[in-house]
Amino acid sequence: MFLDRDEMKFAILYTLKRYVEPVGMSRLSEVLTLDRDVMGYFELSELMDELVEDGYAESTFYRDDRCFSLSEKGKDTNDFFFERIPKSIRQKIEKAVQTIKFQEQTDPNAIYTEILPTAPQQYMASLQMLDAGDPLLELRIFAGSRAQAEKAAKNLNIHAREIYEALIKKIEE
Repeated sequence: MFLDRDEMKFAILYTLKRYVEPVGMSRLSEVLTLDRDVMGYFELSELMDELVEDGYAESTFYRDDRCFSLSEKGKDTNDFFFERIPKSIRQKIEKAVQTIKFQEQTDPNAIYTEILPTAPQQYMASLQMLDAGDPLLELRIFAGSRAQAEKAAKNLNIHAREIYEALIKKIEE
């Protein structure tokens, strides 16, 4: 089920409200894009820019990443319009946010890999390594097709420690 444009904006505001700290585009994408039946990645990106431009959300740098949070105007709008988001979608958003927050709290030394769309039918693989919840390394590799990006993400996950050790050795030389 895809939402109309206004409902998508309300879904973004609803998701931002669920996070206490600013949230990056990759986390928003995990919660709201296709696998959650809310919107596509490019719609999310476009709508997020509109929400910032219109003053409903704020863009800041948090942990070396562009992140978003609700402005006062966004909080008021969310409080008034959140019920326009279908209840099933609100429940999916709640569950996804809780799962992500739980994973981040229970595994502060996590290794995350994900597939990020860069253009229609073009993808990249991303690797992020955390130490006590702080980012140690983020690596993004253009992979072309989704299948190639999935293969690259799998290999990045398998070899993350080796990649990190090799990079540290090169930096220390």
